[in-house]
Amino acid sequence: MKQTIKNILKEQTMRNMLGVLVTRPKQELIVMRGISGGGKSTKAKSLVGEGVIHSTDALIEATGDYRGFFEKMIESKNFANLSRMHAKNLANAKKSMDEGVSPVIIDNTNLTANESKAYVKYALEIGFADDNIKIVDIGTGGLVAEDLAARNTHGVPLDKIKQMIDKYKSTGELTLKKIMGSKDMFPASSDVLYSAVVLDENSHNFLLDVFEKQIPTGWTKIAHHMTIVFGKGVEDKKELGKHVKLIVTHIGKNDKAIAVLVEGYPSKNAKPHITLAVNPDGGKPQMSNDITDFKPVAQFPVIGVVTEVKK
Repeated sequence: MKQTIKNILKEQTMRNMLGVLVTRPKQELIVMRGISGGGKSTKAKSLVGEGVIHSTDALIEATGDYRGFFEKMIESKNFANLSRMHAKNLANAKKSMDEGVSPVIIDNTNLTANESKAYVKYALEIGFADDNIKIVDIGTGGLVAEDLAARNTHGVPLDKIKQMIDKYKSTGELTLKKIMGSKDMFPASSDVLYSAVVLDENSHNFLLDVFEKQIPTGWTKIAHHMTIVFGKGVEDKKELGKHVKLIVTHIGKNDKAIAVLVEGYPSKNAKPHITLAVNPDGGKPQMSNDITDFKPVAQFPVIGVVTEVKK
């Protein structure tokens, strides 16, 4: 009986490597690691049980054009959509961790230490035990580059597979200490075009439906985000990927833009807003800041994710 009480007291005072009290002693985070085609996703499915798998690749596949997604990105040299997908996957994983799901499996390649840092850091911050954050390293699955190129389901070419193998080998064994000692996954603020609460697809569509009759015919529809700050990243990196509820309160228009005012999350803008649409004849989203005539509407919520949009 004394031993049982002692163990209970130990559990109640246990802290993880961040010094955070362990409040989720049974919940697990599993970080998968490996080269495309090596069997990483198959292994993740064998481990998931009653848990959940979060994969950035799966989110991209859900767009219906996996290869096209990357081809457009490379052609335009605009990687903002990939950043959004990573932020969305992180947000989904955080939500699962918050809800107590176990295990939460991160099925990304995670070749370098910093790729999984945001997930691991969040788990530690909310009270996961060090021992319950596990790294399952599949590596190449015992296959050579040519076999991996032939086997992977995403059409990753041989030269890219070889680059992945080199990156994997140069990183070496992945440990919790190495992950937490790495640089943050997100680039420095100088690489950030703006930080924003980016609306999810349902909120984007709903917002445009509600105000459809008030948007002039022929105007370019946007309804994409509420700017937090322009030219900088968010100050508290723990906020990245966070789901946020914004309340729509007013609508306003000038000859160049139409926008709604919102409340619910800090913004550097004097009038936090979401631009609904702009006049194709010279209208730009920033012209919503010049709107002075706003009228109240029946208030309703929209949902978005805290995101840093890269240049």
